Amino acid sequence: MADGKFILSRKAIADLEEIWNYTAEQWSEQQAGRYYELLVQACRDAARLPASNPTYEVILPGLHGMHVGKHIIFYRTTTGSAIEVVRILHQRMDLPNRLKE
Repeated sequence: MADGKFILSRKAIADLEEIWNYTAEQWSEQQAGRYYELLVQACRDAARLPASNPTYEVILPGLHGMHVGKHIIFYRTTTGSAIEVVRILHQRMDLPNRLKE
């Protein structure tokens, strides 16, 4: 999976929108844009080396997570050439319950 392809689930898209909106309200649109780009680049990086990040098998089978800033990008590998980003959640959230929603 060296090409860095990833697919965002609907919930991951909603998470990104929520993160952008919160960051824009708290700091600025410019900061929101920078953090958004950081998260998207991290998704590409995870797709290049998907097994390099810790697993969260205790929560869901096949789940990996990558810490970026105050968030964790949760993803799983697919049978194709991309990873599926399942959620992007703040590290202080109730992760098991949010991931099972």
